[in-house]
Amino acid sequence: MRDTSHGRNHMLARMACAGGIWAMFVGPLPAEEPGDAAAVTSDASLDEPFAAFSAARAADYLDAAALDWQQSHQCAACHTMMPYLMARPALANLSPPPPDARAFFEDLVTGRVERFPDYLPKDGRVSIVVGTAVALAVNDRYTTGRLHPVTRRALDEMWTFQREDGSWEWPYRDSPPIKLNEHYGVTLAAVGVGMAPDGYAAGEAASRGVEGIRRFLGTHPPTSLHERAMLLWASVRVEGLLDETSRRLAVEGLMGAQREDGGWALGSLVANLQSASGALAERGESMLREEGYGTRFEGYQGRDAVYRVELASDGYATGFAIYVAREAGVPADDPRLRRGVTWLKEHQRASGRWFTHSIGPPHSRHLISNAGTSFAVLALGACGEIE
Repeated sequence: MRDTSHGRNHMLARMACAGGIWAMFVGPLPAEEPGDAAAVTSDASLDEPFAAFSAARAADYLDAAALDWQQSHQCAACHTMMPYLMARPALANLSPPPPDARAFFEDLVTGRVERFPDYLPKDGRVSIVVGTAVALAVNDRYTTGRLHPVTRRALDEMWTFQREDGSWEWPYRDSPPIKLNEHYGVTLAAVGVGMAPDGYAAGEAASRGVEGIRRFLGTHPPTSLHERAMLLWASVRVEGLLDETSRRLAVEGLMGAQREDGGWALGSLVANLQSASGALAERGESMLREEGYGTRFEGYQGRDAVYRVELASDGYATGFAIYVAREAGVPADDPRLRRGVTWLKEHQRASGRWFTHSIGPPHSRHLISNAGTSFAVLALGACGEIE
């Protein structure tokens, strides 16, 4: 087993300075002002106070949240660890990332760490394979620019789990946008292979796998704006997924969802009632007639129920929309992106994260806020807002 004690000790020292999860070991540190010492292990809350924008605080939060999740769950969670590895290079000039997270992903691939812990549902195991490979590939792109041998091994293994229709088994949890259906997993895999350095996508195994991706996406059109945006992102990195007209329309649709305050709302990205049928459709229509719907709320159709989703700007949707728009070629000085950047810089919380309300069955921890913080960092980096 790799000795990561130096990196871990470095991380604990940094978290002691920032509040972080140090309270777990020696008790809470006094806050200089309300909210400054908010523990990263606490549940994300809409009530957490805002603070002046600080990229350094975002780095400290992301490091601490990733290390805590790694130590407490030993799982490459799609809502925390995977986006962290993709986004953290954007902050490397402010502070070097601790080596533990990258080493953990590599250890999952090489077998030094158990990849499928007992508590992990069987239908979530393939998502770990795909997520690990994609996170390593994007991290390679944004750090060394070279494909690491372990990343190649992870990507090669990813294709062995691809199904005949071109998809991968994906967990259904009624927790959009990540744990939802195969469409997310397929577009995510496309992003990973497309961003993998050293021409990996041109290899034999990757070429066959990409053909499967094209086949699946050609017969499974997106049913929500988020799925359409994921397809847009993937199409930038993999040829043959969208033509220029479809790509332009996808950009226009994503930009058209921007709210008056400059942000984007996850609810508007995942709303999919137009695809509902039967009793779910009737329930959705009745919801839309309830007071408040059509102004502040939308409906999301899950597997067994329709859920209310509030149309309020949040960190995930705003960061995701800006980053994907930049990937698709929208200039950083576009007025719509500038308004979105302003929203992000005005809505960072005292802990360093950006809050996002989880959608679906009752959630209390709102762990999508971790992914939201990563995409906020990606967006700010893509717009030149991080030194």
